[in-house]
This record gives sequence, C-alpha cells and structure tokens, in this order.
Amino acid sequence: MRVVVVMPARNESKLISKSIKSIPKSVDWIIVIDDGSTDHTASLAKDVLADRGEVVSTIGLGVGGAIQTGSQLALTRFGTDIAVVVMAGDGQMDAGDLPAVVEPIISRRSDHVKGNRWLHPEGPKGMPLIRKMGTWWLSRLTSLASGIRIRDSQCGYTATSGEMIEKWDWNATWKGYGYPNWWLMEAGRRGFRVQEVPVKSVYADEVSGIRISRFFSSVSWMLWKGIWRRGVDWYILGKNTHPATKILANTLWFGGWLGLIVALKMPALLILPPLAFMLLAGLDDKESKRRRGRVTT
Repeated sequence: MRVVVVMPARNESKLISKSIKSIPKSVDWIIVIDDGSTDHTASLAKDVLADRGEVVSTIGLGVGGAIQTGSQLALTRFGTDIAVVVMAGDGQMDAGDLPAVVEPIISRRSDHVKGNRWLHPEGPKGMPLIRKMGTWWLSRLTSLASGIRIRDSQCGYTATSGEMIEKWDWNATWKGYGYPNWWLMEAGRRGFRVQEVPVKSVYADEVSGIRISRFFSSVSWMLWKGIWRRGVDWYILGKNTHPATKILANTLWFGGWLGLIVALKMPALLILPPLAFMLLAGLDDKESKRRRGRVTT
C-alpha cells in the first residue's frame, strides 16, 4: 500500500519548507495544494519537494476543497491501494505521529483515522482555551451526528483509505474549515470504520484563518442538521434497521422532546426526557456498532 501525503497550504511561506522536510522518507508521494497563495508558498514547496512529490495550484477552494483535490489526484495516480494522510502546511502535525495515524489503514482495520490530541501523553498542550471549549462542543455534536464517539473532532491530522476515497460522495462535501466534522458525520452515517489515535498537539508560529464566531455557528448548524439526517436515514427510512429498533428509537427521540415541552407545565416530569435520551444513546451506540463496515450510499 502506498502512503500519500496531501498538504493543503495557503500563504505558508514561513513554514511550508519545514513542514515538507519533516515528512518521513517512507512516504511514497507528497501532494501540496497551494490554494490561492499570494506569497512564495508554491515555489518554496517545489524546491523542497524535488522528486518526492508535486505542487497543484488552485484558487479559493478552501481547506476542505484543497484536500478533496489532493485526495482525488492521489486516487487517479495510484489507484485504491493507498493511504492518504492529511498534514497541514503550517507545521501543526508532528511527523513522528504519522506511522501511528496510517497504521490502521495499512492493516485494513479502519477506513478513516483521526488524530486525537487528548489521547496523547502531553494532552492538548499549548491549545488556547477558546479552542479547547470549541473542540469539546463540536466533538459532542459530531458524535451525535456520526453515531461514533469522537473526542477530538477538530484535529485535521487524518488518514483515509483509497477505497473510502473512491466511494465518497464528492458532489456533497464541505469545502471550508469544517471539513473534519463533515467527514466524520458522513463516514459514521454511511457505515465506514472510524478510529482515533494519539497525536501530539503542536502550536507555534502558525496563524489561523478561522473566524471563530462564524465558524462555530455554521459548523454547529451543519452538525445539528446531520443529527436529524442520520436519524431519518437510520430510524425512519433505513431498510437495514430492525423494525423494533425503529419503533423504540422514534418513541424515545420524539417522546423525549415532547416530555420537555410537557415538563414546562409539569416540572415533576423533567426526569423523563433525560432518561429517554440516555436509553436512546445506548440503543444508538449498539446500532452504530452493528453498522460499522456496512457502507451505504
């Protein structure tokens, strides 16, 4: 299996050379996606890459769109027997973690592997408090939307199998910074196998292009819609779900929300909605585990 690194970059002239040089020699090919840089990112990347990879220039695709471009190019160049690893051009991914990130793909135990900075012995060292809070919130929503327990949804250090890339719906994907959440949400809904592995938290000279308030609101809304979409796909329209599971899941879900409304007038009933959602969470976890490896369209 070939290992291909896709490195999205925009105006990373200060860090792109260091980021590329850190990639282990065991990596078969490196694809740098220079997405509309106005500095020397592209030329510096070409000089450092030499015969190890290539630079593809795009304009304004967004980080998710850049990763899509690189992933599809890797699939076209090498076929499905690949592991595509995403490493940012700003040096936020420790190359020493690459073997751990890619191993579940190579051993064919997972379709999509996510870095988890909380699992690392050093934890989310250096991560700003606002990002810790945001990661906690979005990880909770991502877990609900995907049906998989996710603790670090915002870590962009990932590895994906060529088979998953080939089956992915590229006509409906997230182009911007919320791409990790979208990938997890859709991977869980469709039955791909997802796994988290420990990676080091790296914060140094990089400058984020994220507008915090706009990012959190748009991604939260996307995930909230995803929760309902998965619910409809699995528990209302899903042909692969047992009828009894459908009935129980709908009773608990809608009954829990109805209980919240009724409890506004009868506070004594406030205990019922949390109980209903707890039972639903257990049922949903069991159904999610049953579906792992059963990829749907």
